[in-house]
Amino acid sequence: MTEVWAKRYKKEIDMAWPKRQPFGLDYMHFYQSPTIALGIYFEFILYLLISLLSAVFKSYFIWYSTFLGVTLHLLLIHIIIGSFKFKHYVPGVITSIIFLLPSIYYLYVSGKMLHYTGTTVILAFLLGIALLIALLPILHKSMGPCSNWFHKYSKAR
Repeated sequence: MTEVWAKRYKKEIDMAWPKRQPFGLDYMHFYQSPTIALGIYFEFILYLLISLLSAVFKSYFIWYSTFLGVTLHLLLIHIIIGSFKFKHYVPGVITSIIFLLPSIYYLYVSGKMLHYTGTTVILAFLLGIALLIALLPILHKSMGPCSNWFHKYSKAR
């Protein structure tokens, strides 16, 4: 959806974000939808590994922090910054809305099951934000080389 959305709203995207475009659009040149899908796939694999390691070591603080970061990403990036600033449909907003309430509920239930205190939740919140701030720019900057690789691969024969 990202590719057709970016083409449809190019003028509006350029006006809303004149310096730095969202979702890695300023890094991608050719294959936006596959590149975004691959980025989401890498996020999923990373979260799957964190979940697996948390279960193996029976230590869920990093899992909780990461899940909190993912939930904040849905709320802040897709819903608040994306939709409200842009004032048009943004890819991922419907998925974010669908997953937001269950994610908040799972965080609440997990915190209760793990007997996390308010201090622990605040620390997890801070770590989740730190992970979000650290990982999203890396992921977005990797989209350009990935997009270029898709382009070269499609032309090679």
